Amino acid sequence: MSEVVIGFDTTADKIRALLREGYLRADVARFLDIRYQHVRKVAVDAGINQGLQRGIVILPATKPLPAVREETAVDMLIDAGFTLLGSWVVADAGIGLSAPAPKDPGVYAFVVDGAVKYIGLTKMGFARRMYSYSKPGSTQRTSQRINGIIGEHSRAGAVVEIYIAVPPALEWNGLPIHTAAGLEAGLIDMIQPSWNKMGVS
Repeated sequence: MSEVVIGFDTTADKIRALLREGYLRADVARFLDIRYQHVRKVAVDAGINQGLQRGIVILPATKPLPAVREETAVDMLIDAGFTLLGSWVVADAGIGLSAPAPKDPGVYAFVVDGAVKYIGLTKMGFARRMYSYSKPGSTQRTSQRINGIIGEHSRAGAVVEIYIAVPPALEWNGLPIHTAAGLEAGLIDMIQPSWNKMGVS
C-alpha cells in the first residue's frame, strides 16, 4: 500500500489510488489512520465502487460435500493443521488431561482409535473447556454426558486423544468472521461424529 500512495499529496488522492488498486475501504481507512466514513465519502464522490468487497469470492457449493467417515476424518484434520494436545487419562477424581491445555479459543476433536468421535468449539479457551469436561458442573449437561463417555472408554483401556486448532480471525467486507464457529459447524456436518448430538456441542 505504501508504494501505491507515493507521489500523492492529499489524503483524498491516496484514498482514490488505493481503492482503484482494489484495496478494501476498511483497510484503506486503517492504513491512512482515518475514519471509514472519510474513505466512503471520497469513494462515493469519485464514483469508485471498488473496495466494497475483498478479493475472495465465495461461491455456493454445486452439491453437498460428501460425508467423511470418522476413521478417515482424523487424517484430514491433521493435514488441515490440527495438532495433538494429548489424551484423557483416568484420574482419582474421574478423568484428567495428559498435558496442559492452552488458553487459546478454537476447535477441538476427541479421537478414539483414529476415529473422530466428537467435534467442539471453545470461545473461553481450551484449558477452561477441558476442565469443564473433567469436572462438569451440575447444570452442564453436555459436559456431563461427554465426561461419562470419555470415562467409560478410558477405563476400558481405550485412548481418547484430543486434537486442537486455532483458526485465524478473518474479515468479510470489513466485518469480523468467527472462523472457529464456522469450522466446528462444517466439520460436524461433514463427519457427523457419533458423540455429537445435533444442536448440542
